[in-house]
Amino acid sequence: CRLPSSTIAPGMWSSLAEHLIKTIFYSLFVIHAVQSAQRSSTTFSYWINSIIGLFALWMVKGEVDIAIKRLQLKLPPGCLGFPIYREIKFLQAVSIGGCGLKQKLQNSRRKYGTIFTEHFFGRLDVVVGGEDDLTWLFSGDRNASTEMSWPPNIAMLFGPGAVGNQTGKYHRSLRRLMEPCFAPKFVTNYLAIIDQTTLEELDSWSSSGEFLSSELFKMYALKLFYAASFGRVDEDVIVTLHDDFKIWLGGFFAFTTKRIPGTSIDKGMKARDRILNTLDRLIEKFMEENPEESERSQTTIMGRLIYGKDKDNNRMMTRDEIKDNVLTLIFAGHDTTYASIASLLYHLSQNPDAMKALAEESSSLSEPLKSEELKNAPVLNACMHESWRMDPPAGGGFRKAVKDIQYKGYSFDNGTIFNYSIFLPTTDESLYKNHDKFNMTRFLPKDHPLYQAEMDAGIDPLQGRTNYPIFGGGSHACLGKAFAQLELRVLAVRMMKHYKIEVRNPQRILFPINGWNIEFKLTKMKDE
Repeated sequence: CRLPSSTIAPGMWSSLAEHLIKTIFYSLFVIHAVQSAQRSSTTFSYWINSIIGLFALWMVKGEVDIAIKRLQLKLPPGCLGFPIYREIKFLQAVSIGGCGLKQKLQNSRRKYGTIFTEHFFGRLDVVVGGEDDLTWLFSGDRNASTEMSWPPNIAMLFGPGAVGNQTGKYHRSLRRLMEPCFAPKFVTNYLAIIDQTTLEELDSWSSSGEFLSSELFKMYALKLFYAASFGRVDEDVIVTLHDDFKIWLGGFFAFTTKRIPGTSIDKGMKARDRILNTLDRLIEKFMEENPEESERSQTTIMGRLIYGKDKDNNRMMTRDEIKDNVLTLIFAGHDTTYASIASLLYHLSQNPDAMKALAEESSSLSEPLKSEELKNAPVLNACMHESWRMDPPAGGGFRKAVKDIQYKGYSFDNGTIFNYSIFLPTTDESLYKNHDKFNMTRFLPKDHPLYQAEMDAGIDPLQGRTNYPIFGGGSHACLGKAFAQLELRVLAVRMMKHYKIEVRNPQRILFPINGWNIEFKLTKMKDE
């Protein structure tokens, strides 16, 4: 049923024109394949042409189906492109050194508004990127109209027991079990070991006297997570986990879940198996050394996962579920921490006034570091939040409609996949003036000497609202938000307080984590 043109969204007619052109193109393939099959002199040639014709006919049907959904306002506008070619362009867009994906989303917003369709990982998604759109989508978690929906290859890599793959009551129970480990007040328990580990790493990095790769931050992040999880650091285990984790992440680039030997998904799943075997040994050792009544069973992430119980006093997780969730937590804090640190150093190196202000503030902080002081340091927080706004480590996330839902005149079918974009609200000029420029003053309090009223965004990043959705939202918001903030605060202060920092050779990265790859050099201050 065709709707009046007054109800058609901006860009809808151009989207329909794309479907018409592709339908004609595929139809010509059908005609050519049928004619070629009729003229075939061999059975083999006949079947090859028949298969090509059937495939082209299937593509015609797909274009017509999507066009009808657009006319019925079951799908918003958007340019989808031709198969294979668009997948190649997608890989180019997310490859190191390019900003294609970010630019593509911004171009689509200018043409279609904040709701449009795109192809990601070989599937059709509805992208939502407005502040109000994200508020609506995240509310679906609470009213049971949407659920988490990772691309199949990523869901497979996380595992069936991972909290990110759960929905409904069981998901809420897992969140309740894990949230206390990452609550802001509980996270302060990790400050001493994070600070100790940070000082040791900085001393090691500076002692080389050379420029080092920001890849080191991945190992650093893994050490911090391991220390918080097990209460100590085991270098050999961390190296093993780090090496396998890099291979596991490679599976994020797969367009299929079929484990063909040698493919990225097959290598990633084999690395997953090795990681789970390592975690199995670690869990066994932890349980031997730390019975349920021990201090570490109550004050570490691992203790909470192993011994956590539901309201009926039954253990919440099986061994396999524990391993899947530890793997998820490693992912959540490994590359995101690496990207956050590297991006912050990059932006500070490009903005010497901000680096100077942060160094001055850091030198005024007391020893030993205090969590409340770190949490309330205005320049530190402003630099951290502005770096995350410029380069959010995760570019977005996914939800799936579990029933027919309506929004802004659209009637989305049950099963529709939504891709919420973090890039779009954080680059919205109506929210952030001169959004493409790093300016930490937009997040400073009004009583700070460096405060600039014209740059005030009027946004408090700590509130975690959809005008600053760095850690996602809804019931699937990032569990480790407070832990991530503490890590970055400690490292930034220790670097600024004790070292001169040089940065060179920045390279853009966009997938699976967004940020910068850099080389850095630390030189101890003379009075150290």
